[in-house]
Amino acid sequence: MRITTQMLNESARKAGLPINHTSLLNYIKSDGKQNTLLDALNKSNETSVKKGSYEKIDKEADKLMQAANNLIQSGENSVFEQAKTSNDYQKVYDGIEKLFERYNGTLEALKSTPNTMNNFYREMMLEASAETKESLSGVGITFVKDGTARVDMEKIKATDFETLEGLFGTESDFVNKIRFLAEKVSNNAEENIRSLNSAYNASGSIYAAIGNSKFDFWG
Repeated sequence: MRITTQMLNESARKAGLPINHTSLLNYIKSDGKQNTLLDALNKSNETSVKKGSYEKIDKEADKLMQAANNLIQSGENSVFEQAKTSNDYQKVYDGIEKLFERYNGTLEALKSTPNTMNNFYREMMLEASAETKESLSGVGITFVKDGTARVDMEKIKATDFETLEGLFGTESDFVNKIRFLAEKVSNNAEENIRSLNSAYNASGSIYAAIGNSKFDFWG
């Protein structure tokens, strides 16, 4: 957000501060002065943007975990066991399609907020898919240049059920790895959100002080 003289003067008026001939914006920009207010406003805005990015990563990773859990769940309530009982495989097909939708969403969210850990987890996800690339390609799942998946549902539906269960069911190495990584991505995002919340509270206190009282501003 661009901070204008009018906006800062309005904040000064609300706080009961005199505005004289020199604008508040010029004052906080003057040489030899600490730009505490402007720095705080800029830092708060940057923190808000970063927090939003990590919230998106956390949301996408949670969805990926849910999609993976849906496929690797064991017991009579698993989608594969239900399909065997009912001879209706649609939930299995839907689960596979959803897994790769969430996989793509998590990759894109990580890419949009690059740093050491996000890049690491993204590379680990790409490595997990690369390890199973040939088998996945055989059932209609391919990967484009940026690593995201493309799913041919017609080919999925034409694949025999045992093959799909081996690739995506309870014992699936690929889905279990993706589920594990999704949890790590979510945990990392949540930790960054907590850290950014602390930073926001610290930087925002100066601006809040101006809005609350002129005495807080000077003292």
